Amino acid sequence: MRKKRTTRPWVRGLRAGAAVLVGSLALWLAWLVGDPAAALDNLRELAGSAQVSLALLSAELGLEEHGSGLSRWDRLVLAQSSLLGGAAPSAAPSSSPPPPEESRDLLELDPSGEDEEPSASLPSVDAPEDVIPRTMVAGTSAKYVTSGNVSVYNHTDYTLDIPALLENAPQLSPDGDGPKVLIYHSHATESYSMQGTDVYEPSGDHRTLDTDKNMVRVGEEMKAVFEAAGIGVVHDTTLYDYPSYNDAYNRSVQGVAENLKKYPSIVLALDVHRDALVANDGTIYKVVAGTVDDCAQVMMVLGSDANGQVHPNWKVNLALALSIQSALADKWATLARPLVLRPTRFNQHLSTGTILVEVGTHGNTLQEAITAARLYARTVVELMEQDKGNAG
Repeated sequence: MRKKRTTRPWVRGLRAGAAVLVGSLALWLAWLVGDPAAALDNLRELAGSAQVSLALLSAELGLEEHGSGLSRWDRLVLAQSSLLGGAAPSAAPSSSPPPPEESRDLLELDPSGEDEEPSASLPSVDAPEDVIPRTMVAGTSAKYVTSGNVSVYNHTDYTLDIPALLENAPQLSPDGDGPKVLIYHSHATESYSMQGTDVYEPSGDHRTLDTDKNMVRVGEEMKAVFEAAGIGVVHDTTLYDYPSYNDAYNRSVQGVAENLKKYPSIVLALDVHRDALVANDGTIYKVVAGTVDDCAQVMMVLGSDANGQVHPNWKVNLALALSIQSALADKWATLARPLVLRPTRFNQHLSTGTILVEVGTHGNTLQEAITAARLYARTVVELMEQDKGNAG
């Protein structure tokens, strides 16, 4: 007679713990979508995925649904996640800028303050062959607000009326004496994947002091486009994030304030960064404009007063960024990723016309970033000329 198999107490404990975890997840999913039956029906499929984190990243990066191993439910969970849905991580309300780039199981990094030393390093990349290209577009989450050809990933609880904001977008007429554009870099040492002659001595993972290979170079390329159109530019090349990454925004805000005081003619201030996108297995992704060859995507990040900080002109800044987003979409389709609205200020409270611009990710090459930066600047120039014509 076969002996009856007995289950050890510790195994039963593990199973019980797993059951509680799955049950809790089911309740959370049911609450999240407001459809308990659908949540429970699809939970089994979600729980059975061997690589849920990587699958969710695939959904955010726009992989085809069929053949990707993703169910509609996987995509729904992804869209509801503030971490995976377009920019991460969210910052807790604070009087200081939010935390730094962090190592997480799955992370799309954005410039959410990053005002402390990174807690972990990003993987190194020696060649672009190690990087997977993706074109980032608006998702299906309720956090995405879309009107016409512009989309905003809204990290705040504010209701956005995009047509009304566009109707009241400020003019960027370059008339008058003095420089009109300020370009600076709160994180100037950020750099890209090495390729060809774009090789540098690292000061950290995907960071370098070589101003011909970091964000200063990208700013110089943008400056050249503006100046070729006769628009004066002040380019602050200070490495605000070196030697200490801590308080980079607190240092850059002083530089911005000084430049705005010295040059009251400035109507547009651009804090130029690059983003980062990495999966838990070390896979690195770069963002590409599907309509332009060898070109990264750009992403504008706007602050607000949602965390209680004083920022009276955030809607004006947002309206301006939306007008630029619309112009980019008209000319270059997917050159721009959805605009991101965050609770933090990003030094944008100093004046109207201040925007944080992410040019590519650490997976892109410098040349791809330069192409994107030039197209972005060219589009802004045309918008300025249009505003000048309307004013005349």
